[in-house]
Amino acid sequence: MIFAITLFMGITSTLAAVLEPMSYYQYTQFQAPLSWEDITGKGLKQARDSCQQSFQWQRWNCPNQDFVQKNSKPEENSPNREDVYVAAISMAAIVHTLTKDCANGVIAGCGCTENALNVPCAHEPTKALEQYEKHFGSGSGATSHNRRVVGALLEKSLEQECRCKQPGAVQGECQEEECVAVLKPFEAIAQDLLQMYDDAIQLEGASSNLKIMWQNIPLDSLVFMQDSPNYCERDATGLWKGTRGRQCSKDGSGSLEERLSCQQLCRVCGYRVRSQHVRTERRCNCKLVWGFRLQCDVCVQLERQYSCY
Repeated sequence: MIFAITLFMGITSTLAAVLEPMSYYQYTQFQAPLSWEDITGKGLKQARDSCQQSFQWQRWNCPNQDFVQKNSKPEENSPNREDVYVAAISMAAIVHTLTKDCANGVIAGCGCTENALNVPCAHEPTKALEQYEKHFGSGSGATSHNRRVVGALLEKSLEQECRCKQPGAVQGECQEEECVAVLKPFEAIAQDLLQMYDDAIQLEGASSNLKIMWQNIPLDSLVFMQDSPNYCERDATGLWKGTRGRQCSKDGSGSLEERLSCQQLCRVCGYRVRSQHVRTERRCNCKLVWGFRLQCDVCVQLERQYSCY
């Protein structure tokens, strides 16, 4: 009898330990130390994917090799518009990733100082920016200015996220809310950076311009120094392939860039537009048959495609 009571009490205490929320100290045992390699890898992949989606129908379409090269070369003294954009969206993605991982309790030593499982943790991009600067430096000239622009954008990209802390008597009613500041989704920040890319200010490399007081340039304007290539022709080093052979679109329901893509990619670059039907096969009319096998027909579809030649 005594053994049974002892066993029951042991099981009860074990269940209580499992069911009760872990303390912050216990929670940190499952966190990993800050790894810049992991943070940078995740951030750059997010930045590249966003860049390629945004520039899909433009002459410079953010090719992998050029994206990597722009991120790996030393600080550029006279960057063009695309150099500046890649640096900006890469920094934004890295800081965004670091901020969210800290708040979500993934990284040890940052984020909430209370019970990270029960208390919503506010995003603190300012602290992530400080860590970014310690690791990557602050840069100089145009690079320093553009980093401050990205930092200012992230600091003002916070919005309130609320949850119901105490439900009301009526279903669906909330008596008390708990709100914290969180960063906007990265897609929204990427759209802001794309607009900054369009509105970027070009500065001449003349000695008179070197005396510009950088603090007088607004912190919502990216700056670049030299003109971009036209990107119609293949780059001699293979960083981009030019527009010959690129697919364009005449889909009237797409974005403005997509609707104008045949004009911008082909005709502006001196190429003609080739129209052809492409035969594609896909599975269709799928159904489960005896033995829970999936049985499908093969449907053939002819799709009209356009390309530059």
